[in-house]
Amino acid sequence: MMTLVNCPLKQTYFVSEIKGDSDSKKHLQNLGLVKNARVAIMNRDKNNGVVLIHNSRVALDNAILANISVAKELIGHENMAQLSAVKPGQTAMVLRISVDETAKPSEAALKRRLLDMGVTRGTRIYVRKVAPLGDPMELHVRGYELTLRKNEAEKVEVSVLDND
Repeated sequence: MMTLVNCPLKQTYFVSEIKGDSDSKKHLQNLGLVKNARVAIMNRDKNNGVVLIHNSRVALDNAILANISVAKELIGHENMAQLSAVKPGQTAMVLRISVDETAKPSEAALKRRLLDMGVTRGTRIYVRKVAPLGDPMELHVRGYELTLRKNEAEKVEVSVLDND
């Protein structure tokens, strides 16, 4: 199992597990180091390393980096679903937007609009509410509320995460 303390510099990885006491885990979570977060070690010396998380650089001690296991691929592909199938109260991570750009110009425009709203690969989405007939859905994405129609949410492939 590879940890951030021994992975090569400037290569992208995904966090698979964080070990340590609950206070340390909470602090790392507040920094953005959560399961499936995209990270890279940008620089390292004998005492610490500089980690790139969500376009921010954070210096962490090597003892902390040794508690963060990483993988080359996202964890949780076994729980794949469309965003429209995720239930209220669940969190999902975007795997891809499945829009056939050669089909219609409106399909390509939908993909561009979703990307502009922050629905990008690796983004966590919390489903707040779903209307009684399933349309629309109220989502929490990147710190703001977003409402999508069911047919738009069907285009977003996600991995349903454990609520931990």
